[in-house]
Amino acid sequence: MPIPTNLAIGRISHLDAFLADHGRAMVGWGRKPSGRRAEMAAQWLRRPFALLEDGFLRSVGRDDPPLSLIVDDLGCYYDASRPSRIEAAAARGAAPDQARRARALIALWRESGLSKYNHAHDYEGALPERYVLVADQCHGDLSVTMGLGNGACFDAMLKSALKDWPDHDVLVKVHPDVRTHRKAGWLMKAGLIHPRVRVIDDGCHPVRLIRGASAVYTVTSLIGFEALLHGRAVHCFGMPFYAGWGLTRDAVPAPARRRAAAIEDLVHAALVEAARYVDPRGGALWPVERAIDYAQTQRARWLGL
Repeated sequence: MPIPTNLAIGRISHLDAFLADHGRAMVGWGRKPSGRRAEMAAQWLRRPFALLEDGFLRSVGRDDPPLSLIVDDLGCYYDASRPSRIEAAAARGAAPDQARRARALIALWRESGLSKYNHAHDYEGALPERYVLVADQCHGDLSVTMGLGNGACFDAMLKSALKDWPDHDVLVKVHPDVRTHRKAGWLMKAGLIHPRVRVIDDGCHPVRLIRGASAVYTVTSLIGFEALLHGRAVHCFGMPFYAGWGLTRDAVPAPARRRAAAIEDLVHAALVEAARYVDPRGGALWPVERAIDYAQTQRARWLGL
């Protein structure tokens, strides 16, 4: 049986199903202390380890049981300093049947209108005729520092968006946790005083904003990966898992482990190979397509659509 290294992991709904193929593993959460404990204990006990993170289709409500988890026995997908299961699979490439599945998944994702969390309404305000989208993130988010990002990266990102698109408005989407959990964002509002900058801080679902953008700017935000799924041009100012493959315009040099890859390689790695999906009602393992169908239906019911 897997051995969680903190109590919260042990309380995850249907944990045994998520870890069905990691039977003797020491289990921790990403690069949090429990993840470090899992790796150290695995080394001492000569057992495997598995590091968990929320999947990229996590749930409808933020506090719902997870639909998906990333299960990684190499590293952590947002830690650019070490290999991860997503990185290894993307570098290996998708077989022809896997690439066909990935293309179908991209079309399904676009049609579904889903994101990582799916409880919020789409942005309901009027949007400029032409705009680029800039994704802010929270202080303390490990994906920023471990994705080779810092405050200077956020400043450079905003300046670049303004310079690259002089005839576009720049929409800055504030991370929802800035509002709901009173966290601090990296892009301080005092630094956003510009006639073409507009701040969106209502915690809205990001999909409408992504679909209408001429380009999307991120440091390491998952919005960048979602933007690739929607066929948007993506500019990265850190080194998230989806950068360094020739699919994004990168301000930071990629690790030598990464090479040119197709979007199908990355999508299969991230949504199929490294992720596990579980029916939150009964614990049965699901393919990603079934999870997307379920989340789309539940989102419509949640919002009364």
